[in-house]
Amino acid sequence: MHFDRILVHVGAFGKFQKVICVLLSLVAIPCAWHSIAQVFLAAETDHLCAVPADQSLNCTGLDLETAVECLNQQKELTIPFTVDKEGQVVYSKCERYVEAWDGELEGNGTNGTLQRDEASNETIPCDRGWEYDRSQYHSTIIQDFDLVCSRKDLPGLSQSVFFAGLLTGSFIWGAVADWCGRKLTIFISLSLASVICTANSFVPTFAAYTALRFFIAGLNFGVYLISFVLVSEIVGPTYRSMVGTLIAVFFSIGYALLAVIAYQLRQWRQLHLAISLPWFLFFLILLVIPESPRWLVTKKKYKEAEKIIKRVAHFNGKSVPENLFDDGEEETLQVKTVLPRQATQIDLFRTPNMRRKTLNIFFNWFVNSLVYYGLSLSTSGLGVDDYVAAFVSGAVEMPGYLSSWLAIQKLGRRLSLFLYLCVGGLACLTTIFIAPGVARATVAMIGKFAISGSFNIIYIYSAELYPTPVRSMGVGMSSMSARLSGVIAPVILILGNYWEPIPLIVFGGCSLLAGALALLLPETLNHALPETIQEGEEFGKGQGFGLRTLFKTQHGRPADGENAPGDPYKRIPTDKTETPCETSPM
Repeated sequence: MHFDRILVHVGAFGKFQKVICVLLSLVAIPCAWHSIAQVFLAAETDHLCAVPADQSLNCTGLDLETAVECLNQQKELTIPFTVDKEGQVVYSKCERYVEAWDGELEGNGTNGTLQRDEASNETIPCDRGWEYDRSQYHSTIIQDFDLVCSRKDLPGLSQSVFFAGLLTGSFIWGAVADWCGRKLTIFISLSLASVICTANSFVPTFAAYTALRFFIAGLNFGVYLISFVLVSEIVGPTYRSMVGTLIAVFFSIGYALLAVIAYQLRQWRQLHLAISLPWFLFFLILLVIPESPRWLVTKKKYKEAEKIIKRVAHFNGKSVPENLFDDGEEETLQVKTVLPRQATQIDLFRTPNMRRKTLNIFFNWFVNSLVYYGLSLSTSGLGVDDYVAAFVSGAVEMPGYLSSWLAIQKLGRRLSLFLYLCVGGLACLTTIFIAPGVARATVAMIGKFAISGSFNIIYIYSAELYPTPVRSMGVGMSSMSARLSGVIAPVILILGNYWEPIPLIVFGGCSLLAGALALLLPETLNHALPETIQEGEEFGKGQGFGLRTLFKTQHGRPADGENAPGDPYKRIPTDKTETPCETSPM
């Protein structure tokens, strides 16, 4: 018996699946922590050159009332400065005077006013290290490893290495899970992630920190990806988009919780340890979750699969049909779907329409990941408190995911994707013209809301556009394009150091372009999915940007209720269900 039909008997989304779904969705929380942690681990703080001991002021010998006054006097005597357009004194962060003064300090001991002797104004780069403002962040990797001045771009490059780890993980873990099973793969990746995440809290050098971040990314992705695969394989097709949205919601919860944890723990090593240790708790979940019975069936391990199916049925209060795998139906279905040759990634590009849709989808994934992580990693530049900005940035994802899930049921995939991407792009471009502060943060959060929604949509939409023989390969390669943009996002943020609007121009422009190109994709809501490569080539062939095609369907049906001549769409039969795929920013 086909596994989806078995689920009809034992419960497509019964109590058993609900419990397993919630338990495995929890892995999204620590995954979100490590994905966004760089915002706090590498938070920028004010810094100045440290000076030799013989140039340090002895504040106890001067009439200076507070430590702040003493620090200000120290800066005036040892650090070069300029005056900006607003008349504010801006001290150099990367240079100091060779000599602070010659001979005795000139000043009045009654009020502590000192004046620098201008006999020597020669400056040199900081050669004695730096002094950091530790009032908000007691320690960061920037402070501990002196990632400032000539090394200021290294934190961004470290984040690019992290995303390279995600890319590597996307290559590895799917194949491992297909080979040795879902549950064992989760155990392997979870074991390694627990140890390496914890070890990275104690690294002595920036190079070691960056290297371990690469492995953390790949391992966390393995736990996350295979957990989703396992959940999606034990629920009925109708519930897979809901399962994916739920995991995305847990990701946003983790994102918001990170701000709360970081507010309490101001030292980066303590923070990193706090977000790493919870991984060990997930070994308890392994005692409860089963192996994927669907995977066991594909491996012809019928007795093990039947044992798990009976467990599901018992928990759901259902009965198990007799002779689950003895009626020959599984073999019959396999014969019907045998292809004259094995489909490969080349089939995504072999024919013109498939090639056009594939490249469009790849670009959409690329842009969604680029803008999502670009906005997530730049919350400190919004002109509001870092912790508030990060909390709100995570919290707005939740309505973004939920609203997009509702939108695609009412407006369809194509129009919803277009609208969410355009709103996100316009918000990014508008932010350029708003001064840092609450107003700018509000507009940026609108952009984050929209791009989270579009990310949710493109996961589902992609799986419905690719024909069955290349659906898994298509979604996998689409995810790889998203990982590439994740590597690029921190580099684009670095360019903002040279011209501030560059990141927002790139993010906004790419979002608008991706939104426009989304209109070239065919609608899939309530339509039968393409089952062969040929159907995939014919699906949406000849479609353009016109408004007629945009509103051609109402809830997935042709407006007149009939298939028009040459209409690339097929109405979905009432006894068939869609098979959407995962949703998440990971």
